[in-house]
Amino acid sequence: MRLKIAMTMTTVVFAGAAFAATEEQGLESVKAFTLEHNDALIVEAEKMQTAAEDYAALIDANGGDYVAAWAAEPQKLAESVQALRAQWLAASNQYETIEGIVAGIPSTAKYDLILDAGNPGTEAEGVAEFDLTLPDGTVLEKPGSLFHTITEPLFWGTDKDHVKVEADLNGNGSADPGEVLFDANLALGAAQGMVKWAKALRDDMAAWEPNRDDAFTAVVTMTPTVGDYFGEWKESQFLGGDEAAFVAQSRLIDVLGIMGGCQLMYSAAVSPVVATSDAALDSAVTNDFDELIALVSETREREAAGETFSAEEADALGSEAQDIAERIVSQVLQAAAKNGVEIKG
Repeated sequence: MRLKIAMTMTTVVFAGAAFAATEEQGLESVKAFTLEHNDALIVEAEKMQTAAEDYAALIDANGGDYVAAWAAEPQKLAESVQALRAQWLAASNQYETIEGIVAGIPSTAKYDLILDAGNPGTEAEGVAEFDLTLPDGTVLEKPGSLFHTITEPLFWGTDKDHVKVEADLNGNGSADPGEVLFDANLALGAAQGMVKWAKALRDDMAAWEPNRDDAFTAVVTMTPTVGDYFGEWKESQFLGGDEAAFVAQSRLIDVLGIMGGCQLMYSAAVSPVVATSDAALDSAVTNDFDELIALVSETREREAAGETFSAEEADALGSEAQDIAERIVSQVLQAAAKNGVEIKG
């Protein structure tokens, strides 16, 4: 059952990114796949910037008074917020599809912190090393990732510090949780930053020279992060938590993209190497990746069908996924040793 689902998910996520017969072809296909989705990320981020400009213009037209703006243009503002959310989802999903690759390659890993996974400078580790300049000239030093620290909590109203006014966005007669107008200056600045850094990632990815060490490193580095993602899912509002991030969609959707990227890197670029030296080992890793993707896929399908998971069930599923991931890493490290591969880190 799981194997069938895993094969289906691979077909959906990686349509057009056929697994290659040789290592060189596989490495080039991974690069091409990543650049394709990076280009799509830029397009969606630019649309998000346009939506932020429209939102800011509505606020500016009312002298920066959010209450007055809502009174004057409720329909336009509601549509503007929905446009920002839709473009956020479109951009985020493009990035999640390649995160397992981008974050695993040493020369591009910094972009994962900036765009998606980095902590603000107040944290001790995993800090996104960039500053964000807003349209009014304010400079936010090391503010955290653009997707999950800044824009997602902002657009979905969980960033309480930047809520300007509650607003009945869906027109049901009351402002439900998350229905707010938010800081237009921050929204536009963050959207501009998204475009800037998505383009910078594209430049460095285009310059990346695909190689065996990076491919193995990406698989070994990113596959075992799956347990952390299940932990974030457990703490999210989808399972009754109160985290400010991961409110736009289930974290499991992200996990499918990230682990799918790891699977692609292995199948396309690493498997041709492993199979040459140890066909049985390659088969074992391939089957483990199928099992991992199937586990996440099945869990997401159950969630989408309306099943409610307890924290204990989330922990158990996360532990199962982590066990598979660690088995994959152990086997890939064996293959690395056999083939003289340097794992970077």
